[in-house]
Amino acid sequence: MPLMQSRNLWFEPLTAAHADELFSILVTPSVLAFIDPTESLPTRADLKAEYASRARGPVDSANERWFNVAVRLKTPLAPAIGRLEATGYGEWGEVAYLFGEAWWGKGLAFEAMLWWHDYLAAAVPETVWWAAVHPANNRSSRLLARLGYEEVELSQAPNLGSYDPGDRCFVRSAP
Repeated sequence: MPLMQSRNLWFEPLTAAHADELFSILVTPSVLAFIDPTESLPTRADLKAEYASRARGPVDSANERWFNVAVRLKTPLAPAIGRLEATGYGEWGEVAYLFGEAWWGKGLAFEAMLWWHDYLAAAVPETVWWAAVHPANNRSSRLLARLGYEEVELSQAPNLGSYDPGDRCFVRSAP
């Protein structure tokens, strides 16, 4: 991936090296409030292994495509402030994003996701994108609505790997 940027942000391929920077974001109570409570909290080592696996790509690359980037502010020595994820399954895929609470409400996730959808449209055109959101995560639901997603019943969704029981499902049709 070449160097990628939007107005205020840098995007770089997610690697194990980002685990230390993003770990502190993942373990804050505000972020954990929207993560499945039945999942155990990852350690730094777990996160490094997960990010290394994501960087290698899926085992079944004929049926899956993974896209993962770390997000930084365009300031010198800025730490990663979040990550963007997407998994493509042919004609449909899933997106996810995670930003530290310090950057909520500043328009950065919206900017990042606008850029992400442009990037994904070039990488996997004609894809219908889905997202699953914790029912109490109203900020995320509003963000998806601003991005052109529509909320749908679970019965209308494909088998979303990111879905946790009770989540709200959203879909954004290909442009």
